[in-house]
Order: sequence, then structure tokens, then C-alpha cells
Amino acid sequence: MLRLLTHRRIQVFLLLLLLGAALFLQRDEPPWIEQLRYLTFDQYNKIMKRTPENDAIIIDIDEDSLAKYGQWPWPRTKVAELVKDLQSMSPKAIAFDIVFAEQDRTSPSVIVNHPAQTPEMIPVIQKLRELKKLPDNDEIFAREIADAGDVVTAFVAASQKTGQVPVLKAGFLNMGEDYDPLKFIESHKDFSLTLPALTDKAAGSGSFTEAPEGDGVIRRVPLLIGRNGMDGKTVQMYPSLAMEALRVALGRSVYKVESYGKLTTHGLGIQSISVGDYKIPTDQGGKMWLYDAGHRSDLYVPAWKILDHSVSPEKIKGKIVFIGTSSIGLLDLRSSPLSLNIPGVEIHAEIIQQILHGKFLRRSDSFGDMEVIFTGLICICIIFLAPFIGAGTLALIATVLIGTGTVGALYAYQRFGLLLDPVYPSLTIIIIFILSSILTNLRSEMERRTVKTAFGHYISPTLMEELAKNPDKLKLGGEVREISVMFTDIRNFTTISETMDPAELIKMMNDFLTPMTSCVLDNRGTIDKYMGDAMMAFWNAPLDDAEHATHACTAALQMLAALKVVNMGLRDQAEKNQKPFKELKAGIGIHTGRASVGNMGSKQRFAYSALGDTVNLASRLEGQTKGYGISVMISEEVRKQAPSFAALEIDLLTVKGRKEPERIYTLLGDDDFAGSPGFQEISSVHGRMLAAYRAQRWDEALALAEDCQTLRPELAGLYALYCQRIADFKTTPPAAGWQGVWVAKEKS
Repeated sequence: MLRLLTHRRIQVFLLLLLLGAALFLQRDEPPWIEQLRYLTFDQYNKIMKRTPENDAIIIDIDEDSLAKYGQWPWPRTKVAELVKDLQSMSPKAIAFDIVFAEQDRTSPSVIVNHPAQTPEMIPVIQKLRELKKLPDNDEIFAREIADAGDVVTAFVAASQKTGQVPVLKAGFLNMGEDYDPLKFIESHKDFSLTLPALTDKAAGSGSFTEAPEGDGVIRRVPLLIGRNGMDGKTVQMYPSLAMEALRVALGRSVYKVESYGKLTTHGLGIQSISVGDYKIPTDQGGKMWLYDAGHRSDLYVPAWKILDHSVSPEKIKGKIVFIGTSSIGLLDLRSSPLSLNIPGVEIHAEIIQQILHGKFLRRSDSFGDMEVIFTGLICICIIFLAPFIGAGTLALIATVLIGTGTVGALYAYQRFGLLLDPVYPSLTIIIIFILSSILTNLRSEMERRTVKTAFGHYISPTLMEELAKNPDKLKLGGEVREISVMFTDIRNFTTISETMDPAELIKMMNDFLTPMTSCVLDNRGTIDKYMGDAMMAFWNAPLDDAEHATHACTAALQMLAALKVVNMGLRDQAEKNQKPFKELKAGIGIHTGRASVGNMGSKQRFAYSALGDTVNLASRLEGQTKGYGISVMISEEVRKQAPSFAALEIDLLTVKGRKEPERIYTLLGDDDFAGSPGFQEISSVHGRMLAAYRAQRWDEALALAEDCQTLRPELAGLYALYCQRIADFKTTPPAAGWQGVWVAKEKS
């Protein structure tokens, strides 16, 4: 199951499936995502509060005013007096954040018609009837409203049946491609209204129905509200209290509503509401985002100060005035993004100041699509890049992209008032990155285990660790590349094996192959195979090795040194068992060239190996070492790539199966030995011998060969071979045009 989950295609499929689910949730906007987004926007507002303005003022029926003039509701005559005093200070408009839904119980007519029915009141009732001659309190209030000419009364949606219909004081001009914005706004069936006698005299009438979010915080304020008909459909729309106050202050009579019934470049639903020269962007439901400046006590003027004439007229002049209450007992407290409890009337003042100064927040329907696309593109990049780059690099890329998105969202908010959500996209990106990294690491670990299992027995630990860290360097299936190939074999193995029982033979082979293998692995080589007493190895595969020829030559010299130690052990064992000692001698052939390397075999069983002419020539060179009486034979290409070693050219040889001759060398020592006087001397004499031989100066060549044999007794077999050739050529000269090439008649 784990292997299936970590398969690259399965991993991509699962991550894309998860991404699709995350993007669907992001677009569907369930409550928890919406709440997360709102909290993000609240943080924007806290970090970058709106600059406060003073175009609106609040006349506060506060605790001190109630203490001075009695509990609420006050007599309408007192409210009328408040309107009259305010009007004398020249405000632009006066809006009540209060519904006067019932007749004033302190009006003379109410007192006369509903006296207390007690014996003590009987003598008084007759006199009370004279109060009917006095004007009604609501009439006085209505007269002051009419005289003022700029008063806006209020109504609010009701939760129970009232049968009351709000009065529309303004007209609507519907604009855009859909002339029916009614289907987009929030609608209600029942309302609680200010008394018709008062509303009729008012310049405007607006709703202060609020629409807090699920957590009770007011973030969007409906500028339009609808009324449902008998069939449940919206039949009329009305402005909010703040909009009506602004319209009255501007002296306008019409609102312009821009809406679109189909999704266009403008968006779907209501896009803006205009009054006079002010155009207010809204969401599709006609709601305006609240850009909170925070609670401000300087906006409040206690009502008692107006009634006592203790406020400078300049405080009120030219302002839009809202009359409301901060009294806790009157239960008009609300929550905004910056304040847990503020009087609801302050929300209207905030809205007015936003409109007058063009300080708007916008979140178009297209923003959600942009966020989905942004999230999707980044996550897709992560999903497809994860298998090819390190987790650290991927984390850096993801961090930079998330940081860029967050900074961009903050800049868009601060500079343009745009509400972009970086939080949910960032969470999605982080989750995709974590899961992608986990699956990639699991797959990489499984690949490392596979590599270690497949190669652990025939490449060096250093190479194995490197390959495990970078398994993509191994091209399964084969590739053509330059390699150095080595073959090694025990001389006279058949004869030696005939004198041993199976257990002794196996031990001898282990004693021989173990150090030979170590010499290869210690020099970054790869063991291809063991063939009885023979071994094949190569360098520069599966991983790159720029000095593969040098490492092959070093391994060959170390093998010869290790073989001496092996023979010492075999001698001691033979003497201990009182048996004759059979010295092991090895032939080593090395050639460098291009070959096919990779996993070869069948679907049921395969091995990492090399094939090609390079491999064949290396095998032929090993086979010729016995005939030349030497231990190591290397090709000219090896000599070119490892020029620092002590090596002697020994012949131009055409091996069986090839037409072109190969210049061959024997390897005598490393670069230290190459600089020694002894090697310099034998190299000089040997070179002259070879030149005389190829020039058919037989007597000179014979004398020099005998000198070489004296200088290097371990090469006696080689020079004996040349002495025999020279003797033969003196009797039977080579054919005309002979270039010193020797053609091998057998493979070995």
C-alpha cells in the first residue's frame, strides 16, 4: 500500500484530488472559511484603521441626559425642542436612529382619554377634559419636523406580523444590464414604523435594520432593504437610514442603483448605489463594507447640552446629525471589527464619513475566483516540482510565494481598499507542500532502499550512498557512455583446482576474490559479475567518474599488491596442511571506450551490466597477459587517460575478432614509480629495443631485449617472447610493409 501511495503518478493524482477538494471548499465558502476570511479582514482593519473624519455628529441620549430629563421615552415636546435647537445650529440633516412607533403617552389627549380610574381622580377628571384644548405632543413634534425640513425618520424590520408598510420618500433609477435589483437585496415581510403623522412631515425615511455576520460583528451594512409581498417576492426597496440622511443633506430625490442579472466583467448583482455625485460600491446584495475607524468619543454630544444650549453651534453646523443613544439600558449596543460594544448609531456615522471621503472597501465576486486560480497554480507547481527539487528549495519557493501573496493583499487593502484573502490560500499551499514533501520523501526513501538492494553488493559504499541520495542519476534501461572495463582471471585455475577438494577450492576463491573486490570498490568501481575464477568490473557507471581510467589502473596495482598477501596466506596454509603450495597468479586487462550500460536481462531477472566492443577488447587483453608474460595489460586509450602511471608499450596487437591493431602497454607502477631512476632506465632501453624491433634491426633488438631482461627480471617472460620472435624473423622475415603488428591467433 505504501509503495502504491508513493508511486509518482499516484502521488500526483492524490495531491491533485486533494487540491480540487480544497479549491471547491474555497469557492463554496462554508461558514468556517467565511469566518476565517472575516477575521483576516478584521486584522487588516486593526493594522490599517481608517483615518477618522468629522462630517457626522451624534447627539447622544446618554445616562446623564436621562438623569436630567427623565427616563426614555421623553415627551415628544422635549424631542421637538431638541430638533428645534439643533436646527438653529444649521446642520445638513437630522436623522433619528429611533423608531417612534407609538403615540406619546404624555400627550394631553392620552391623559384625558385614559385617566386613572380611582375615587380620588373623579373630581379631577372634569378639569382634565380642558387639556383637550392643548395641542397634541406628536403634533408639536411633527410641526418641528416639518419646519426643520431636513429630518429623517426611521423604521426597522420586525420579527412579528405588523402589517405596516414603510413610506418611500425617494425614487430609484435602476441602471446596468439588469433593471431588477430587487432579487438581490435582503427582504423582510414586516416592519416597525415611526408614526405616519411624523414620517409624513419628514424629508426622508430610512431603515436601520442591521445584518451582522454569524459571529455577531457588523462588517457589512445594507444600504438597501426590501419588502416582501404576499407571494414572498420582493416588491419594493427602501434606503438605509445613513443613505437617506446623505440624500437629504445633498438635497437629492433619486438613487441610482447599478445591477447586473448575469455574470459580466462588472460582476453579478448590485455593484454600486449613487446619490448625487457620490457612488458607493457594494456587494451584490447592496451591502457596503464597513471600514472602521474605531470608537471615537469626540463624535458624541450629550443631548442635555443641546437642550441647555451649552454647545457651540460650530460643533453642529454643516454636519449630518444622528440622534441615538449610548445608554446601556436602551440596548442599542453593537460589535464592529474594532470595537466589541459601541452604540449602533455610531455605525451610521461611520458609513456617512466613508461615503463623503471615498474611503471604501471592496470585495468583488471575481476576487474569489482570483484567489482560487492563485491557489491552484501555486499548488500545481508545488505538486509537479516536488519530485525534482529539494524540500528546502521547495519550501523557500512556497514561502516566497505565500509572503508575496500576503504582502500583496496588505498593499491592495492599504492602497486600493481591496479585500483579498491570503490566509486560506496559504493554508492550502502549506498543506499541499507538507503532504507533497512527505510523499516525495517516502518515495525517495523507497527508491534509496531499492537502489541499495540492487547495487549494494557490487558498487562501492561511497558510490552507493551517492546514488541513494540522487537515484535519478541511474538511468534504468540502459545508456551509452564511456567506461573503463577490467577483466581479471587466475592463471592455470583448472590445474590448481584439480589438487583441492570443494571446500578448499571455495575458500581459495573467497580468499582471492574478496581483496580483489575491495580494490575495485575502494576505487569507485562497479562489480559487474563473477565468472568462476574471473571477475569483470567497470568504472564511470552508474555514476559519473571523471578519472575512471586512473581509478581502474590504481585498482589493478592494488590487486597485484593484495595478491602477494593472499599468496603468503596460502603458503602458510599449505605448509600447515603439509601440502604443496600453488602460487596464484592473475592476469588483468583494462580498456577504456564507449559501451552500453544499464539493467539488462529479462523481466524475471536482470542485472546492471555493460555490453559492447569495449568490453570484448578488455576481455581479450586479459587473455593475452599470459602469452606476453605480464600481469597487467592496458590499451592505448587507458594510457592516454592515465598518463602519469609507469607503463611500457609492449606491442601493436590485433586480437582475435578485430581487424585494427591496438597499441598495448603493461602497467608497472604508480606516478611515484614513474619518476624513479629505475623506471626511467628501463623505459629508455625498452623504447630503443621496440624501435629496433619494428625497424627489423634484429641483432640490435636482440641485444637490447637481453639488456632489458637483466634490468627487469620480473619481465623475463616478455623479453623471452621478443627474443623468440626475433629469432623466427631472422629465419623467416616478415612480409613487405610490415609495421610491427602482431596478430594473435587465439583469444588467450
